[in-house]
Amino acid sequence: MTNYTLIICIALAINVSITYYSLAGKKNNTHSSITDNDVHSVKKLKIKLHKSLLMRYLCVYLMAAVSDWLQGPYVYALYSAYGYIQSDIAVLFVSGFGSSMIIGSFVGGMADAGGRRKFVVIFALTCIASCFTKHVKDFNILLLGANL
Repeated sequence: MTNYTLIICIALAINVSITYYSLAGKKNNTHSSITDNDVHSVKKLKIKLHKSLLMRYLCVYLMAAVSDWLQGPYVYALYSAYGYIQSDIAVLFVSGFGSSMIIGSFVGGMADAGGRRKFVVIFALTCIASCFTKHVKDFNILLLGANL
């Protein structure tokens, strides 16, 4: 078993256990005093609000995802222009994706608990910091920037 496989298995086990324990703690609360008409109107309102939120979310998410996808080839060319060989560039990319996989598993819950607006600002600041590290040719600084 390689180191990467071991790390992925450990991260998967941690994610599965956290998901299991978080779902086990939730209880289904129902109130018997609510009429069927009230339940139906509440469901309609929830569906309408959900669709509105989904459309706003998808627009912003798609813009962020497309900008990130467009950045990938240029970052590779930048690392290549700095004189790094393909294996060094692979380490930079894989470490960035790996840290995103591990940290991204917990940030959603942290944002729910700490406030989404605050975490969006934190995301923007770390993204800016990551972009600033791209201007330094030192491998360790680039590695830090890839993992922000």
